[in-house]
Amino acid sequence: MSFSRTSVLAALLSACGFVDSDAPPTNKTKPTSVGPPTAMQDNPQLRENVESLRRELESIAGRDIYIVIDRHRNRLTVRSPDSVVVEATCATGSGKILLGAKRRQAWHFKTPRRVFSVQKKVKNPIWKKPVWAFVEKNEEAPVLPWIFNRLDGTTLGDFALELQDSYAIHGTLYPNLLGRSITHGCVRLDADDLTTAYRHAEIGTQVYVF
Repeated sequence: MSFSRTSVLAALLSACGFVDSDAPPTNKTKPTSVGPPTAMQDNPQLRENVESLRRELESIAGRDIYIVIDRHRNRLTVRSPDSVVVEATCATGSGKILLGAKRRQAWHFKTPRRVFSVQKKVKNPIWKKPVWAFVEKNEEAPVLPWIFNRLDGTTLGDFALELQDSYAIHGTLYPNLLGRSITHGCVRLDADDLTTAYRHAEIGTQVYVF
């Protein structure tokens, strides 16, 4: 029996039993925090099934480098067909919801389960702060996108792997917080692991998030 990468990943996600809601929150939604699930910890059979599917994914991944991100353990693995290039502790989305002042203005800070691909490799990335970065600090967001206080050349680290829909793998100013679900949706790595991931990834490298 043959499997596609996507079908195996879908089975892996289904086995985990995690359900994400992509519906936008309303103003009536209160800030929430999504804690790590305990299903795999409490169910040895489920854990065994997930590990079996993980091995299946790895065995069919083809000849290319690929990246696997486990949101629930906050682990990022860069793999080749026959070896692990690096297995790193990362930080992923907090799951929290931030409500803005405007009607129906809300942001859900999660790292979605999905198959991404690397769209762009960036050295010395500059973070163009989105509106939520100002709302979070009770500051007024600049009207123009190129205003200097929207541009931050330090937060993202030395490199970034840009994915779809404004998600990215990048550095962090707080390596002591790696291993936790505390980001706004992007995946953070320390400087050494980020350098390794950046060096091995190419445009089009697939990134499996579960």
